[in-house]
Amino acid sequence: MYNYYIRLKHWKDKMKILQVAPHFKPYVGGQEIYIYNLSKKLVEMGHSVHVITSNYPKSFKYEQIDGITIERKKMFMRPLRNPISLGFFDIGKIANNYDVVHIHNLYAFSSLVATYYKTKLDFPLILTTHGKLNFGVNYKDFLVKQYSKKVASKILDRVNLITVFSESQRQYIGSYEHNILSKIKILPNAIDLDLFKDLDANFCEDEGNCFTFLYVGQLIKRKGLKWLINAFRLLVDSYDNEKQLKLVLVGDGQQRENLEKMVKKMGLSRSVDFKGIIKDKAEIAAIYKNSDVFVLPSLSEGFPTVILEAMYFGLPVIATDILGIKEHFESCISLVPPRNAEKLAEAMKLLLDPDELFEARKTSKKVKKLIEEKYSWRTLAQEYEKIYKTLC
Repeated sequence: MYNYYIRLKHWKDKMKILQVAPHFKPYVGGQEIYIYNLSKKLVEMGHSVHVITSNYPKSFKYEQIDGITIERKKMFMRPLRNPISLGFFDIGKIANNYDVVHIHNLYAFSSLVATYYKTKLDFPLILTTHGKLNFGVNYKDFLVKQYSKKVASKILDRVNLITVFSESQRQYIGSYEHNILSKIKILPNAIDLDLFKDLDANFCEDEGNCFTFLYVGQLIKRKGLKWLINAFRLLVDSYDNEKQLKLVLVGDGQQRENLEKMVKKMGLSRSVDFKGIIKDKAEIAAIYKNSDVFVLPSLSEGFPTVILEAMYFGLPVIATDILGIKEHFESCISLVPPRNAEKLAEAMKLLLDPDELFEARKTSKKVKKLIEEKYSWRTLAQEYEKIYKTLC
């Protein structure tokens, strides 16, 4: 009762928020970008944000970034990219010092620990699932399924509220525990528009005699990049034009070496450019602006913000026909079956036609205003602020 009145009193002013995540900066991924941008906006709105995470990759134990307090716990193993740390049990010592605890990732050990203490301390607890975990590797996906059967329902039952990106995710999460549908709220993903507005596109050289296909994201199996490279090879083999075709891959990951070998074996090293991780937003903006078409060949997604970014810069988008993409973007992008290089190559070839490209660009430009109104981090942070206050 005492902790309840502390939280109620604090709610009238500003909140203390504890974010719990398996990974955080400097780890690069969609979840980490989401947690960072949400936390940053909440700090700008006057709230205090503390992130507890693992020390993978190794970094400072304590750090402040943009007003966010970060505490990294020593990890001793990481099965299926899931950091296991005894340090996560410190959550039980501090949870009641916060107005709300926000855990990220349904499958994370850190989320399981937080929900264990929820049953003992009864603090306000919210979960953001970040989509279905899919590795694109049969035995790993089987292990995730078995783990989910034993653990997911316990986590879902104990939290006060669950946020997901889409209706399909809501139904999927509800399949674990049918009585939890009423506490699942759909909130979209977002992009940091402030970083992209008024950026100079002259940061990198515009290759006028080059038609550029762009991918931005992690170089991991789940992203389906081997099908993109195969599609690009098919396109190059069938292309007869003075313009050079180019494929730019921005990002890094476990598959980079294999993909580079694949490109070299195909004789495409001059046409495929591995940029690695680019942290400078001005450079990213310039790459978007100097590209012609954005391609996302993923096998699974939650709500890919790279599609929002590409359309914000007026790029036509080709992506795979999967739930996390289709239900959000079906009306404004080209969809192709996953794991199908031939269909992907056909869609890429179609946009080499100037008239088709012009029409596709018009569609993307129309979406820009909607992105500015609905998918900004300030809008999303304000939604979370309302949710937090209802739980305090």
